[in-house]
Amino acid sequence: MATTALPADAIVQAETYYLPPTPRRGQTPQDWSQIPGAELVYKWLEYKMGRRVPVPVQFVPDHPGLYARIDDGRWVAECDNCRSAWIVSVLDPRFGCAECKRDWVPLIVPEDIPAAEAEALALPRRWWWHPDDPLNPVQPEPEPDPEEPQP
Repeated sequence: MATTALPADAIVQAETYYLPPTPRRGQTPQDWSQIPGAELVYKWLEYKMGRRVPVPVQFVPDHPGLYARIDDGRWVAECDNCRSAWIVSVLDPRFGCAECKRDWVPLIVPEDIPAAEAEALALPRRWWWHPDDPLNPVQPEPEPDPEEPQP
């Protein structure tokens, strides 16, 4: 049976997933600490997969934003243009797709990030969806309309 490599007490986000390569013996390690969290995926793709993808420089005009969700213990967002999903930073709420090379869109994160992470950590599979996310498979029941009295 496969085991998970995810830490038992933390939700993974871009800053803890997209890490610099391990240095070879005698080399100094690369310092990625000055790279903003939303841009780490582009640096990681360059070294890990040999893909040079330009970092977006502007936002998509009038885009309402994409919701971040916890998917099996990782903060992810799904591109609404090409449906690729990437691990995101909830501390740097921007999303740019490295697959379709889309410009930045706002990333909608919960107001209380630790509470969302605690809720996900309490579940066996560690899944959490923003309550307002239209892609949430478990939509809350709508409030019934009060019936008007019949004459």
